[in-house]
Amino acid sequence: MKLEEPVRRLLEQMRALQAFQVNAETVPAARAQLAALAQPDGPMAEGVAVRDIDVGGITVRTYRPTGAGPWPLHLYAHGADFLFGSALSGAQDGELSRRALEAGCLVASVEYRLAPEHPFPAGLEDCYSALTGLLARADELAIDPGRVTVGGASSGGNFAAALALMARDRGGPAIALQLLEIAGTDLTKSSHAWRHPAPGHDTTRERDLALVDLYLGSLAARAHPYASPLFAPDLAGLAPAYVMSAEHDPRRDECEAYVARLTDAATPARARTMAGHVHGSMTLTGWEGAEQWRHEANEVLAAVNEGRSSPF
Repeated sequence: MKLEEPVRRLLEQMRALQAFQVNAETVPAARAQLAALAQPDGPMAEGVAVRDIDVGGITVRTYRPTGAGPWPLHLYAHGADFLFGSALSGAQDGELSRRALEAGCLVASVEYRLAPEHPFPAGLEDCYSALTGLLARADELAIDPGRVTVGGASSGGNFAAALALMARDRGGPAIALQLLEIAGTDLTKSSHAWRHPAPGHDTTRERDLALVDLYLGSLAARAHPYASPLFAPDLAGLAPAYVMSAEHDPRRDECEAYVARLTDAATPARARTMAGHVHGSMTLTGWEGAEQWRHEANEVLAAVNEGRSSPF
């Protein structure tokens, strides 16, 4: 396996972090270490206004293109193992402002509660409350409630898939698309890829399960449908899904399995395996492969927002 130099360096950095043993006591130190390593993800898109708003006690960072609207709403959940990261850190301002501009929508990134202080389903419920709260203020915020999508990367992609289930189960907002990027859909980590490590994998099954269990709080919760959407008994009637995975990511198997189950349930879905990528490499700046990933994701979102040809 030959990875391009920026991807290889990223993989080495991720593997170096494995020396740090993460448990409930060391999470604060791990958060500080990761924050120190964070790099800006590029400049803000011109013509996009950033504003933090309170939605029922939950802070949401919004990215709004210039214009009167009303705008389609794209609710976004950041990644980082359910334990780390922040919508307010500025680390994704470049990416999400470009998404707002290129996809022609208001992007709303949720500052949800983190585990282990707030285990499953606290952060997920924050995202669902933010979604319904934003739509309740659609007129004030110039949101088009008829054009709603959800998305996220890694653990945020897990949230986005769970939100689609929750919206169906609770008779909530109609969602036009779940845009999942390197998403974990199976928190049991039971796929072949997790049990047979490969050179391009960013972590081990044992380490990932240790992080997952800090989020879930119990072994039994690993297979809960809102924790592992792949195992939901019925995937019929969900929002269509565009699922992007990295070629050398152990989560690729569960992404493809989720699409297969959606398709079997007559839910429109497409799996896109991005060649040459590892987990998280779509965040790299200055690398053509990452730019191609971001362009494709934003173009799919724009097509759905504008009612153009189906990406499925």
